Amino acid sequence: RMDISMKKLLLALSLASTFPHLSVSADDFVAAEIINKNYDQLTNTSPRASRLEGINLSSYVVDENGQVSDIEIVASLGQKKYQREVLDYVSKLNYKSAQINGSAVPTAKTITVSSQNVHASFSNDQASPGFFDDYEKASQLIDDKKYDEAKTYITELENEHTKNTVEIVLLAWLKSQHSYFVQDWKSFDKSIYEAFLFRDNLPDQIKKRVIKNALQWFISKQDYVRAYDAIDALGDIESITFSEENRAQLLAQVNDIYKNSGAINQQITLESEKAVLPLLSKGTVKLSASKPLSKVQLRCENKVVNYNTNEIDKILISKNDIRCGLLIKSAQAQTVTLKQTGESFL
Repeated sequence: RMDISMKKLLLALSLASTFPHLSVSADDFVAAEIINKNYDQLTNTSPRASRLEGINLSSYVVDENGQVSDIEIVASLGQKKYQREVLDYVSKLNYKSAQINGSAVPTAKTITVSSQNVHASFSNDQASPGFFDDYEKASQLIDDKKYDEAKTYITELENEHTKNTVEIVLLAWLKSQHSYFVQDWKSFDKSIYEAFLFRDNLPDQIKKRVIKNALQWFISKQDYVRAYDAIDALGDIESITFSEENRAQLLAQVNDIYKNSGAINQQITLESEKAVLPLLSKGTVKLSASKPLSKVQLRCENKVVNYNTNEIDKILISKNDIRCGLLIKSAQAQTVTLKQTGESFL
């Protein structure tokens, strides 16, 4: 079947940029540039007794002096206990500040940090035999449309065998497949999004399938920024052929759908004090919530705007703003509505 012996980076904490830059049509914008990755302080090569690992996507602000602040974990898989060291790691990053027309400006950045255990006595850089066996059985049962039986193996995988980052992301992919066929769209949305975000932990064969599935899902959800990301991601897989003609065809399809799209309405589930960062693709954004929000912040490559959570009217984005997301937090769990209208500027 499929090779799931994907090798991981030896760095205990690995740095990876998640958001590529979009072009700027007016202002002379220079992106913030990292000048110190602090690997020496954060690389952990001591043999932890456990195989348990974790992976987190953090959003943060780089101020006019190049200092990192306002760090929020916006996606996470695996062990939550490593989140403190992730926050510590990100806080120590240093940058040359972003500039617009020669003046320093605050900027929003993201980083994926994997907390990985490097062992001297055994390998923790691939799926274990126990994981592999249950993974193969569950995959075959899904192919055979025996979804209840497949769920049993998926549960066993999650509870007994999913420990390192390779296994963590493979499980997210497997869950997305099961959820798709049983039409559990909430679970599918969560799992395919996680598998896509952390796809670099997957072997190329599966990574390609994840990206193609995610691309179609993002289009159906009108998540156009992520759809363009998925097209870029296909071109980043060295072992597959993705020609300029293939790329142009996909871009033309997404461009046509995006340019002819109307209002975008999203229902976003918030957990208590857990930040989310939906990406924006229309010029006017309205956020509606039934309970008080603790934080609302527009995070773009070229600007950061804080909003009074009690008096949010509408959020405006210009065609010169670069890759904007709306960071949202709530003290109480709730579902909020995000409506995007107006100009299409991607």
